Order: sequence, then structure tokens, then C-alpha cells
Amino acid sequence: MTIDELTQCVDTYGNDIYSFCRYLTKNTAEGEELYQETFLKAVELVGKMDMQNNPKSYLISISIRLWRNQARKRRQRLYAEPESAELLYENGQELADTAQHSPEERCLDQELHTLVARLVQSLPDHYRIPVCMYYSAELSIREISQILRLPEGTVKRRLHHARTLLKKELEDAGYEG
Repeated sequence: MTIDELTQCVDTYGNDIYSFCRYLTKNTAEGEELYQETFLKAVELVGKMDMQNNPKSYLISISIRLWRNQARKRRQRLYAEPESAELLYENGQELADTAQHSPEERCLDQELHTLVARLVQSLPDHYRIPVCMYYSAELSIREISQILRLPEGTVKRRLHHARTLLKKELEDAGYEG
């Protein structure tokens, strides 16, 4: 892959990668930083990337590896300095405003969207990451299994289990399934 092709990837997949990074980090500022680091790493690896082999999934795998490394380093710091353990979470998801719905419907939709986003963010990482990749980044189960280096059956099981947990939580909150 060349720098021009990487620039084309940024234009084509940049918004998807950015959304995925924000969703993965649960924080807008950290998501933006991860997004930038992802493409900096992509520039370093530009010779290894192949435009024919789904560059979007390759970029997402870079994001996940960088995020895991950051999380590991953060855990090590928190273990070494537990008194400095302050984690800030921000719900960065916004709903697109749809003009055809009444204000009440939009408010209820936004409330449901916020609840679902909060529930997804509360899932353990081994469920949350495949859910983010499947719904937010719109990757196939095969692509997710390749990125996470897991069998497809494991990815399917984790998605199913995550959906089951989310459905139960939504039903407990009074939403019908």
C-alpha cells in the first residue's frame, strides 16, 4: 500500500474508525487520541498493508492492539499508584435528529439509545469489543474472528451472549423485547 492509498483509506473509513475508537475507549478525548495513534501506526506499517485484503479491518485491529496496550499500561500504573485511580467516562454517542418524529418520540428514542449505549459500555471487554466491531464498525463475524484471533464460533457465542445480557437488562428496565 502507498501513502496515497492510505489517504484514500482515511477518506473512506476514517469516520468508521473514529466512531469505533470513541466507542472502544468510552471517552471522546481518548477516542480521538486512539484514532490519531491508529493512523500514525498505519503510516509506519504502510508497506505491510494490502489494499485488497480489507484495510478497514486491518485498521480496526491496529486500534484494538493499541487500546489493549494502553489499558495494560494504565492497569500497571494504577497498581503501582492506586491513589491516582480516577477514571472518567463520557457518553459520547449522539442520536441523529430525525424530523419525521414528534419531540416525544425523539426523546424516548434518545433515552433508549442512551440506555443501550450505557448497557453496552458496561459489558465485559470480551463481549463489548465484538459487539462494537459488529454493530459500530459493521464488520462481519469472519473479520472479527481474524482481528481478535478467535474462532468464528467463539465470536458468534460472545455476540449471542452479549445480546442476551442486553435484552435481559432492557426488559428489567421496562422495555419489551
